[in-house]
Amino acid sequence: MTNDVIDGFLEKLGYPIAMSGKHRQLMKEWHAWYRGKVDSFHNYTVYNGFENVDCEKLTLGMAKRSAEDWADLLLNEKVEIMTASQNALDAILEANNFRDRANQLIELAFALGTGAFVAYASPSRTDRPVTINYINGLMIRPLKIENGEIVDCAFASQLNQDEYYITLHTRQPDGSYRIENIVFSEKSGQYSVKNLPGGVKPIVKSPVKLFWIVKPNLVNNIELDEAMGLSVYANAVDEMKDVDTKYDSYENEFVLGRKRIFVRGDTVQVNIGPDGKPRPAFDTKDTVFYAIPMEDKEAKPIQETDSKLRVEEHDRGLQTALNLFGDKVGFGADHYVFRDGKVYTNEAQVISTNSKMYRRLKKHELLLEPALIGLTQSVLYLLTGKPYTADVSVNFDDSIIEDTAEKKRQALLEFNAGLIDAVEYFKLTRNMDQAAAEKFVQEIEARKPEVEEEPEPEE
Repeated sequence: MTNDVIDGFLEKLGYPIAMSGKHRQLMKEWHAWYRGKVDSFHNYTVYNGFENVDCEKLTLGMAKRSAEDWADLLLNEKVEIMTASQNALDAILEANNFRDRANQLIELAFALGTGAFVAYASPSRTDRPVTINYINGLMIRPLKIENGEIVDCAFASQLNQDEYYITLHTRQPDGSYRIENIVFSEKSGQYSVKNLPGGVKPIVKSPVKLFWIVKPNLVNNIELDEAMGLSVYANAVDEMKDVDTKYDSYENEFVLGRKRIFVRGDTVQVNIGPDGKPRPAFDTKDTVFYAIPMEDKEAKPIQETDSKLRVEEHDRGLQTALNLFGDKVGFGADHYVFRDGKVYTNEAQVISTNSKMYRRLKKHELLLEPALIGLTQSVLYLLTGKPYTADVSVNFDDSIIEDTAEKKRQALLEFNAGLIDAVEYFKLTRNMDQAAAEKFVQEIEARKPEVEEEPEPEE
């Protein structure tokens, strides 16, 4: 389903879209970078002296890499959502494959600027009485904005090749929500309330909000009044171009650094092309050959050149570009390392740059936490039929930014000073529990050779 089809359908129903055309275009561009290929940038031509050859610039895919890395930092397997109804919540989250799907949603939200959790009751599903939909930004249509917050919104999700499930959430004067559920056929342009997923009713009223927007905690410096979020790499497009330009040059260094052959056009066999013009017998798509104009009679008929590879220069240039990109997306300089033709996360550098990354991580958590709490409350309301008022807390995983080297050094100092025993030392340095550390110490002691005491000399 195209964006225009969604917009046209909703506006036909009387729901104007509260999103600018500029932002819609930006999302398309961010999506292109997320895919890794931007036609206007990655496609280019090279003239080989005879004709233009279509080329495609190589890419390192840093847009997806950065969004994926932020998702892994923010919502990984160690993140815990704690509540009094823990067993009921865990069962629903597991049935909805929450760990994997929520991580994927955060990745898409950081790539496209916006994502959403949408919960609804699915009574016909005995295995999953509450369903969570994970909606990417391309399928979100804000309908009403108040104080920068999306209060009315439409969400679309694909049911099959032709049909889409669309749910419209509109806030009522008393703060409750009216949810309208429909199935739209792109082929016919018609909609119905039949065959709704999971036995969903056409009209549902809820005292609580059932959708929760997630986005990077970034000020939209492109459109100040836009409620939709900003991609984490929205301000790093120039840096991504620089990275891919240098990476493409790096790879081409090995291709174009091979022997080049310059051939004067009047000295080689030619074929007559379909346009009646002469063409050289060699493959014109092969950039090894370069045709010298026939008019240049002073040029040697055939010339060979051997180029010196500039690998080190390219390594330095590409690393500089990666440093700038990593800093622009919030990780800090030297977060990414180019080595052996691949990009790695500089684990050692995480320690030295964690202050910036830690602040940015906590900043993003400020928006993600209320969304996760709100989603939990929505799920438990749908499960019990009553607004959930008990406390809900989110424990994020900050272990990635711990200075493990300093932690081990401090543990060694305390062990040598006799402040902690061997069991505690291994618990701190090897991430062991009490039983595992005790067993490990026993094994070490058992491996020590027995030392026989020498008899004292007789006086």
